[in-house]
Amino acid sequence: MSAGSGHFAYSQARLQARFGQSADPAALQSANAARDLAGFLSAVRTSPQRRYTTRLAPGMDPHELERHLRYEWTALVDEVARWQPTPWQEAIRWMRWLPYLPALQKLTRGGRPPAWTRADPVLGRIVALDPALRGAALAASRLQPFRPALEAGASDVTVAWLGHWRTLWPAGSRHVRAMDRIVRDVALLDAKLREAVGGDSRELHESLSYRLLRTFRRHPLSPAAAVAYLGLEALGLLGLRGGVMRRAVVVPGPA
Repeated sequence: MSAGSGHFAYSQARLQARFGQSADPAALQSANAARDLAGFLSAVRTSPQRRYTTRLAPGMDPHELERHLRYEWTALVDEVARWQPTPWQEAIRWMRWLPYLPALQKLTRGGRPPAWTRADPVLGRIVALDPALRGAALAASRLQPFRPALEAGASDVTVAWLGHWRTLWPAGSRHVRAMDRIVRDVALLDAKLREAVGGDSRELHESLSYRLLRTFRRHPLSPAAAVAYLGLEALGLLGLRGGVMRRAVVVPGPA
């Protein structure tokens, strides 16, 4: 059976195979014992997360490292989207923009764009413009659904992301209820993370991980399984990114 076959059975088989190769928290914890980026990457490359590190190397600029990690996330989302029945592919593909939400939130509030956005293939030409022209440029890009949030100012881009995501769900699908539950879980986490700014978010991420895992197991043969799997991988990538950036930005001193 080939990709795009239109059956959730194909998608579920691929997801189950990948789920068996998901990030191992114990392996990442072991990798975090490394003092420098070379040691950290070497340890990660003995774990299931090695597939996300093929483009990473010690000595890279932090922005370049993050760009490669965003690429790996986008490639993963696009791959999982191709496994879905055609009516659900665009909804899954919309998840590729999740790493952009913090930068877009800054733009809506008139903040200085993060330095990495200037070299980004999507955001680069937008942030280079005068703020008054960014809305029109955004409308001409794949991020067009965020234009109202940008032009309104101080709007919540997470709400904008979720709102557009819902429009991509096939009308009348029997899977909407399971998808709605994921939306509620994500919205709840987003609200709690805002309340915990500067605090420890590990418990919140663990709670979301538990909910996503439960969704993955309870809703096979549905788009909710794909979303739950991607959510779990996103949390694993957050941990990987944290380990990479701590060592890329801070150069350890002598023992």
